[in-house]
Amino acid sequence: MFDISISELFVIILAIIIFVAPKNLPTLARALGKITQKTKNFILEIKNEIDTEDRFKELKNIEKEIKSRSRKN
Repeated sequence: MFDISISELFVIILAIIIFVAPKNLPTLARALGKITQKTKNFILEIKNEIDTEDRFKELKNIEKEIKSRSRKN
């Protein structure tokens, strides 16, 4: 998903260790984990909503088709 090389990842980890005290790293990791999980859940919710809308539109089209066929007969 992300195109990060090992050297870039090392620099990011080093910067985090420098700017965040080591005793605060577990708290930061938990917070990042929660944010990641909430983001994943939010994206999944949006995908489900889009799928529901697509199914609803498809059902509406089927309903229109059935009504148009019933009028012709």
